[in-house]
Amino acid sequence: MALATYIPQDVSCIVAGIINVEGYVDGTFITIDKDVPPYTTTITPDGTIARTQNGDTTYTVSITVQAASKTNDALTKLWQLDQLTNMGKGPLFIKDRSGSDLFFAATAWIEGLPSMSKSNGADERTWTFRAAAPSVNFGNNEEASGLVQDIINLATGALPSLGGLL
Repeated sequence: MALATYIPQDVSCIVAGIINVEGYVDGTFITIDKDVPPYTTTITPDGTIARTQNGDTTYTVSITVQAASKTNDALTKLWQLDQLTNMGKGPLFIKDRSGSDLFFAATAWIEGLPSMSKSNGADERTWTFRAAAPSVNFGNNEEASGLVQDIINLATGALPSLGGLL
């Protein structure tokens, strides 16, 4: 019988290769969504099904941290750098070290500043990133996968991006 164990503290996120995201909120703190489905389907009146491949490889990643997190200062500075120089792009790496979930995009950028609110409670900031052509593995949390499995997951996650080269 397999035992799966998810440990939220083992989820790591590194932005631009240097910003280690810290201070996540309780509850959902990272979401990853494909922007456009890879295929659109058409069904003709006679029942023929055709699919059209869409070349859009972008994903939207939302990361929610506490308003008190130092991550907000670092991400604000990265966003400001991008606004001034167009050089705020960089890699985005998300890994669940207690499982095999993996997301890596060599090019990602902050879409805009999060909403700011003030209250008598613990406020939060949700940062939205756009990522181009990532390697993705939506895995599981059974026994720790280890380095070899991580390399295989990263390589197979990159296959869609390599499609144009093959």
